Amino acid sequence: MVARLTRAEQREQTRRRLIEAAGSVFSRLGFKAAPIDVIAEEAGFSRGAFYSNFESKDALFIELVQGHFDAEIDTLGRALARIDHAEDLAQAVERRYRTLGENSSWCLLTTEFQLYAMRGGRMADRFGEMYEDYRQRMGELLAVHFDRLGVRSSLTPYEFGVAQIALAHGLALQRSASGALDTSLPARALATFTRGALAPSGNHASGGATSTTSAPDPS
Repeated sequence: MVARLTRAEQREQTRRRLIEAAGSVFSRLGFKAAPIDVIAEEAGFSRGAFYSNFESKDALFIELVQGHFDAEIDTLGRALARIDHAEDLAQAVERRYRTLGENSSWCLLTTEFQLYAMRGGRMADRFGEMYEDYRQRMGELLAVHFDRLGVRSSLTPYEFGVAQIALAHGLALQRSASGALDTSLPARALATFTRGALAPSGNHASGGATSTTSAPDPS
């Protein structure tokens, strides 16, 4: 006999199904064009069930992207842990971003929402805080492995992570705008960036592999 779910377990299952459905609908339609009714229907629930779990589409998107950011950090951490030499980093980056050329939906979605938030969208502050936390966590993770591998760069680990995100999202936009671009371009371009960014740089004022924050405000 299958045990009945508690009310809390039922609520968590409903939220999880709504989040999964939202990921599918957002990927197809984009954030702004995705109707709440369609998300609820795809999850197998009513509009009322949606609003009993999320106050708005923005709130649902925030939770969806937070889960994606957490998974990205976990995936990056496991990829870096498999590297034993600094010269293997570019190849690892290329492997990690190989799928970006085939499916750029997450890059497009976060870019769309970032623009929406910057132009006065709801939960703009929360999205900004969440995104900065993601960048900081990536910088901290990179710092640990840069130190372990003896990596030196003119970019701090935080700056390296920010540049990697920017390149990935920019390349996703270019691929979306032009199907003529090779699907391998994001992976190859990011590997090329990595090789250049990790070239020996000597003593650089803003370099070093242990800092995870951006350059201080000169004011």
